[in-house]
Amino acid sequence: MDEAAADAALFDGAVACDLAARLRIQPGPPPTGSTEAAERLLRDLAMMEERRAESDDSAHPADPALRRLEAKLDLTLQLLAQALPALAPPPTRAVRLSARGLRIDDAAIDAALADGPATLAWQPGEGLPLQAHLPVRCVAREGERSWWAFEPLEPAVADLLERHVFRLHRRWLAAQRRG
Repeated sequence: MDEAAADAALFDGAVACDLAARLRIQPGPPPTGSTEAAERLLRDLAMMEERRAESDDSAHPADPALRRLEAKLDLTLQLLAQALPALAPPPTRAVRLSARGLRIDDAAIDAALADGPATLAWQPGEGLPLQAHLPVRCVAREGERSWWAFEPLEPAVADLLERHVFRLHRRWLAAQRRG
């Protein structure tokens, strides 16, 4: 598949955004239990984002004690992420992401990974050292860019992924308007 066809397959008619994401592509299928773990992580992130949006509502200001508790929890998670080198985050890479797949703008992705099953190890939550492992396959490679389509996902994971990409897209649009 060429560059234009890969872009069309992954992004035409889909909600997509450009971002710097912590991820890596690993050889082979995802580990056993990764579907359930990815579903749990994406569900928890959605719940956290929805609560944060509710607390930003000016008509219903959040309790100051709750804000302090959330700030302490955020600091604790950051401390935990820094203290556990085994949970070191994947490198940050420039990507274009949709619920169908992603384009990675990084020559460091090994071309040999394009030949077989692969796993996207992705840290979807900022500051949280937790990774979702999702099955992907390379659909195109051109220079420093590679296009990766998600293999069929469980319906719940696919829905949560689509909702997460939509939230990222909204933030991306807001940043575009501000900048």
